[in-house]
This record gives sequence, C-alpha cells and structure tokens, in this order.
Amino acid sequence: MTDRNFKVTDMLPVQQGESERGPWRSQDIIVESTENVQYPDRLLLRFSGNAVDMLAEVKVGMVVKAWWSANVRQFKTRDGRDCFAQELRCWKIEPVAAEVETNEKEEKLF
Repeated sequence: MTDRNFKVTDMLPVQQGESERGPWRSQDIIVESTENVQYPDRLLLRFSGNAVDMLAEVKVGMVVKAWWSANVRQFKTRDGRDCFAQELRCWKIEPVAAEVETNEKEEKLF
C-alpha cells in the first residue's frame, strides 16, 4: 500500500459488464508523478466497484493524492500459456489542497 501525489493526464471510460458473480464496473486513469519532473513516473491506476464513484470530481490536469495496492494476477492466454499482470488497484483519491488553493489565487489575480 502506498500513496503519492500525481497529476491526472488521462481518464479512460468506465467499463462495465455482467459476470457469474453479478454486475461489475471499473475505470482506469493515467497519472504522472509530480516529483522528479525530468523523468516522471507514469502509472495506470484502476478503480473497481464503488471506488469508481470517487472519480466523479477528478478531472484531467488535477493534482491528486492517490492510495493504491499493487497486486499480481495470473491468467491463461487463448493458447493456454500462463501469464501474469501487475495491477495497481486504487482505493482512495483526493485533490491536493495546496494545488487547489494556488489555482484559485491565480484565477483571482486575472
């Protein structure tokens, strides 16, 4: 489990469907680290189930603090090979207060 500040660079559409266990939905966002700007880290964060609702207030360009857990899932390809994929499952996201205040002050100056 970890948390860091990121700038939201893209928000992918909500995906939803029906499985054996019932309805599901998820949404992925792409974020870029605000530290080490010369070589920023870019991550794809996944929100699943009710966590998708947290993204209602998140917009591209916002600086946010995100909390996630890294998991590895195993699956089989169509030709029967075992594959592994790492997922960053985000369980909390919130705007960074300092950034929001700075933007509001800049708007008032103009």
